[in-house]
Amino acid sequence: MEIQELKEKYDGLLKDEEFDKLDLGLKNPNIFSILKISKTEIRHSNFLSWLLNPNQSHKLGDIFLKRFLREVFSSDKFDNVDQVDVEGMDLTKVEIFREWKNIDVLIKLNDVIVCVENKVLSKEHSNQLSRYLGIVNSQFPEHKKTFVYLTPFGDSSLEETDRYFSISYEFIVETLERIISVYGDSINDQVKYYITIIKRELMGTDKLTELSKRIYHNHKELFDFIIEHRPELVDDLGEIMREEVTKRGWILGSQNKQFVRFLTETTKDLVYYNKRIRNGWTFGETFLFEIRMNETSNNLNFKTVISRTDDKYDRNRLEEILLEIDGFKETKSRTWTINYSKKEKFNFEDILSMSDEEIRKEVNKFLNKITTVIQKVEKKFLEHSEELIEMKNHLG
Repeated sequence: MEIQELKEKYDGLLKDEEFDKLDLGLKNPNIFSILKISKTEIRHSNFLSWLLNPNQSHKLGDIFLKRFLREVFSSDKFDNVDQVDVEGMDLTKVEIFREWKNIDVLIKLNDVIVCVENKVLSKEHSNQLSRYLGIVNSQFPEHKKTFVYLTPFGDSSLEETDRYFSISYEFIVETLERIISVYGDSINDQVKYYITIIKRELMGTDKLTELSKRIYHNHKELFDFIIEHRPELVDDLGEIMREEVTKRGWILGSQNKQFVRFLTETTKDLVYYNKRIRNGWTFGETFLFEIRMNETSNNLNFKTVISRTDDKYDRNRLEEILLEIDGFKETKSRTWTINYSKKEKFNFEDILSMSDEEIRKEVNKFLNKITTVIQKVEKKFLEHSEELIEMKNHLG
């Protein structure tokens, strides 16, 4: 696409009234988008727990809890409790537990337990639903027990179809909207915002989502071009990470798109550089500090790495020296040996909305956390400096 054509298509987008509506709609802030939690499963479970608790600040009282329980008990999967029983229950003593024995939400009434497994994006795994059945049956043998599988569209469980009753976020939305239609302004605004988040992020049915689909259809060529040439998020982060590493006086080593590798002034002359084999690192270092920028898993992973080395270099002795440091662990790998690893969450999508200074701030938070470990390695290398130099010179 030529520059003039690109400008014309962009001008056409800006003159589209529907684009203005979408732009204004997306600029309307709410607490969920500000906190960037709209697609985080654990946050949905937290909010659901808040809605179910009659004593919380949502001003719903026990109305939502009652309607949720009625829906659950309407299932023919549970013959020991019925929806008509809800009216006779003392809901003032309800207890709502989060992440109890890894169960997303557990509702405890006088003689009834409701176990809720919340699946927003992920799928069930490792027989987890069967395990939860066993846990609840073991811990509450005298209670009437019900099990709920909550998904955006009410999908059935793959492994426990007969024991888990499927409920959808569509039901959550319909219930909340019905309550708001009656009680209106008395309901906490966050409840109303939450309905929008469910529709937009989980179900794709809110007005802005439908509007965005029409805009994409009308300007498909422009959006496809932009998507094709979208910047790699790891590139921006990597550039800033390397700059901040260098500012600390650390010395960059062999690099890779997803990796920032370095040594320090103290360690650089004590590390052997391979001369006979190619170990995959450009400069052939036998040891490096390494930060992996993992966009897929949304984390930063710091490691100490011993590489594959020339046959006569004593890499086993190098590992023994590192294992003298508290927190370092022995591994069986003889190719890439990682004796220390630390992961930190980092949402790569945030980079698109962050300034360079904001990214630098987050990068330095991470670098500050790993500095103590780096200093411990420096100290240990210095303690064995004569031996490490002799190991280098033996092959020099």
